[in-house]
Amino acid sequence: FDRHELLIYEEVARMPPFRRKTLVLIGAQGVGRRSLKNKLIMSDQTRYGTTIPYTSRKPKESEKDGHGYRFVSRGEMEADIKAGRYLEHGEYEGNLYGTKIDSIRAVVEAGKMCILDVNPMGTDGTPRGGRGCPPPRGSAPSPPAQAVKVLRTAEFVPYVVFIEAP
Repeated sequence: FDRHELLIYEEVARMPPFRRKTLVLIGAQGVGRRSLKNKLIMSDQTRYGTTIPYTSRKPKESEKDGHGYRFVSRGEMEADIKAGRYLEHGEYEGNLYGTKIDSIRAVVEAGKMCILDVNPMGTDGTPRGGRGCPPPRGSAPSPPAQAVKVLRTAEFVPYVVFIEAP
């Protein structure tokens, strides 16, 4: 069953309460995933955090690495994608964008719940990634189902919330 894009069966077991390490907000564009994520983080910055997306594009004059984006070369990003170091990735206007798995680990290791927002479909109907990852064009994007599958480990213990459009 783990070869399918959609989870068709999930074993359920009673467990004692425990702290979740990641919160994944899934929903269509415009339903408020990013707003909800930002409000949660602002409500308690010691408890919640998020990742900074990586991109192969050149920084604009006013941008600094680590503020909004982490800027890396296209070659470095392609090598890391091939090595499976990205949870999600896509291409927009000739530049790569993505969320590195290590950046999720860094938030969790800082003692915070990592909040990720994922849009299951881009504006053009193609699967796409979360924060800072525009709709992919031309590359094989990692579908959200795959991203959730990667997070479904003891290391990340995701709590997945689907936000329905009103």
